[in-house]
Amino acid sequence: MRLARREKFRMEEEKRVKEEGDLQIYLRRLIDEDVSRRISEVLSAESSAEAQVDEEKAEKMEQITSEGEQHKAQLDSLFAQKYLLEVASRFQLLNKLSCLLKVDDRRRKREIPDFLCGKISCALLQDPVITPSGITYDRADIKQHLHRVGHFDPVTRAPLTEADLIPNLAMKEVLEHFLIENPWAKYEDLLS
Repeated sequence: MRLARREKFRMEEEKRVKEEGDLQIYLRRLIDEDVSRRISEVLSAESSAEAQVDEEKAEKMEQITSEGEQHKAQLDSLFAQKYLLEVASRFQLLNKLSCLLKVDDRRRKREIPDFLCGKISCALLQDPVITPSGITYDRADIKQHLHRVGHFDPVTRAPLTEADLIPNLAMKEVLEHFLIENPWAKYEDLLS
């Protein structure tokens, strides 16, 4: 439904722009025709002093031509001004919308994705490590588990020692990227 409305608006906007362009061309043609008609009137007017008449005719024709050019320049500036006003109003609207989007971002539900949470504490990973079984834990949580509960993987129950833990650099990079885009997540653990 929204796409249909957007397409209809786009088609109406294209039609309006085309009509404005046609109107501008039509008005410029009318100005040119008026200048031609006035020049032909000056040329057809007869006068008694032929030398003086030619000089006056040349001046009048020059004046008519310059007036026509001024009218066309005014017409073009009016259309350009209208276009600039439209662009400025759309720019203001975009600024207002971007402010609303910023507010919307602040209101957006803040959730830490599950893959960035530790399997033991369910808190944001600080120092992700991977076990030989392929499961990622937070280093502090898995070390605590190994010392308190026993030397085995909490999920697979496979034997595990601190030496078997490998830093998960890919997850660390993902975590850093997430924290850059969502600075609130650094302080989420402090609040809960």
